[in-house]
Amino acid sequence: MRIRRRLHEARQIFETNGRAVMLFEMAYWALLLPILFEVSGFLIQTALHFSGYSYVTVNNLAEFLTKPATVPLLLVILFLILMSIMLEAASLLTAFEAAAFSRKLSAFAVFTGGLSRLGEQIRRRNIKLFLVVSLHFVIVHIFLIYRVLCRANPVKFILPGLMGESWGRLLIVVFLVGSAAVTLPTAFICFGCVAEQRSFRGGFERSLDLMRGNYFQAAGTLVGSNLIVTAAGIVIYVFSVVLMAVLAVFFAGRKMELVFLLEARDRIEIILIFLFGIVLTVVNYASLTVLYMQFDREKRRKDNWKFSLPPARTAVINHRNLMAVLALVTALSAVSVFDAFRGGVLLAGDMFNEIRITAHRGSSFAAPENTIEALEAAYKDRADYAEIDVQETKDGILVLFHDSNLRRIDGSQRSIGNMTWEEVQEVDAGTWFSEEYSGCRIPLLEDAIEFARGRLRLNIEIKYAGWDSELPEKVAQTIKEADFLDQCVVTSTSLSYLERVKEAESDIYTGYIVSAAYGSYYMDEAVDFISLLSSSASKSLVNRIHESGKEIHVWTVNKRSELERVRLLGVDNVITDNPVLAREVFYGEEQAEGLLAGIREMLR
Repeated sequence: MRIRRRLHEARQIFETNGRAVMLFEMAYWALLLPILFEVSGFLIQTALHFSGYSYVTVNNLAEFLTKPATVPLLLVILFLILMSIMLEAASLLTAFEAAAFSRKLSAFAVFTGGLSRLGEQIRRRNIKLFLVVSLHFVIVHIFLIYRVLCRANPVKFILPGLMGESWGRLLIVVFLVGSAAVTLPTAFICFGCVAEQRSFRGGFERSLDLMRGNYFQAAGTLVGSNLIVTAAGIVIYVFSVVLMAVLAVFFAGRKMELVFLLEARDRIEIILIFLFGIVLTVVNYASLTVLYMQFDREKRRKDNWKFSLPPARTAVINHRNLMAVLALVTALSAVSVFDAFRGGVLLAGDMFNEIRITAHRGSSFAAPENTIEALEAAYKDRADYAEIDVQETKDGILVLFHDSNLRRIDGSQRSIGNMTWEEVQEVDAGTWFSEEYSGCRIPLLEDAIEFARGRLRLNIEIKYAGWDSELPEKVAQTIKEADFLDQCVVTSTSLSYLERVKEAESDIYTGYIVSAAYGSYYMDEAVDFISLLSSSASKSLVNRIHESGKEIHVWTVNKRSELERVRLLGVDNVITDNPVLAREVFYGEEQAEGLLAGIREMLR
């Protein structure tokens, strides 16, 4: 009964400054989170660059941390995270402390109050408080952190690697149990240090004193409020996914409906993790404020704290607002997916793809290979990358073409290297594929880059043209002049070509194409990742390459069984002629396919 009353009081105290708090939270994280991700990602990539790694794994973690640049850069990231979390905590404390005495604040007043209190803690150098509050944040947002650590490419192997070792599992359990053991006794430390301006030790002792004899009531209130928010999140998630499935059946077409639903499901999950992460933080601080006020009164043997709402209040939590949240999540998901399919792929999302999908020579099942039409098909098929082949004409122009001659295209034995650009422009590169593409032309590398910009990444393979060819330097220069470094990788079967690309532009990400897995070729400094024939890939090889801190791409995988095999191996990128099938295999689930089938049956 007491826990139920506390939950009711937490709802009331939230409603006093609820709008201001939610406005502050939405604005704060909408502005801060992209900056935090961008800066942290840049610093991690910088540390990886200086250490010579592409990935951090359990096996190379110790060596990565001993590199001179690593610790300072990681400390900068830690500082930014601690400041961000502490500012949020101080702001919410300001809002709910005012609400406890029925004082309304604006969102700006919530922010400035938090900023002032953060400054006070910085002046007092209360770093221990920052660490404890951040630990509270970890417990509340454990699912979000888990998802990021398992899917963010530079660090995604650390947590699975730890879970694969007995000592690693023990370490994780000890951390979680230790965090839980620290979190509850220190639940009120922020109130003691920030609101009552005590030292860290004084705030800690104050929290222990308030919790003494009240552990069950506090735990029950906090667990109850978190379960309510979690249940609401699950309901909204299911509703949104079902609605997006209906939209997929109506508008996406049979070929793309599963891909559309999978894309929508992932984006709904991201949006809900963000929104309900905010709600969980707010609800926990509202609950803690109620508990703090009541426990403080009890300790001082005063009358129970009674909350009185200001006049003419309007509840923040009601059916209308719940429907508004549903509408918001659905609208954001729909706009996000529509943008991904029609208006330009969100390339930053590549960071969280477990396996990236590369369309071989563009979507070469759907359009003539190495053409703008093939790149457009790859984009529509939701590929993450498109692989293209680059050769040089007789007069030094870079074009997209794979074969050594035009026999497959027009039956002639002419080669691109012996033709001028003017002659290449006359080649019909589409009729051999189908009459639909009659008149399709061989494109310039610059044209391919301009089409791909903001839509999909490119895997630019430099075809070998002899040791005296300037092709590697020209490709590197073209990429640099087009400002396309962050949206492409360069591959070649020639290690010397990759070395020359690195000499021309060290920031280009390079991949060595090999058919068989012999030796430790992946250790070469000019090689950032390996592009391997899929049948040569094994679990032990994938593990060795990842342990060296590098990626492994496999080619050319078109069968469902082989796609399933390389998914289980844990490769990073799969080159395929059928990106739609690959996405269905990697990210599809029986539940999603069953949902679509059920909706089609209902609408029949």
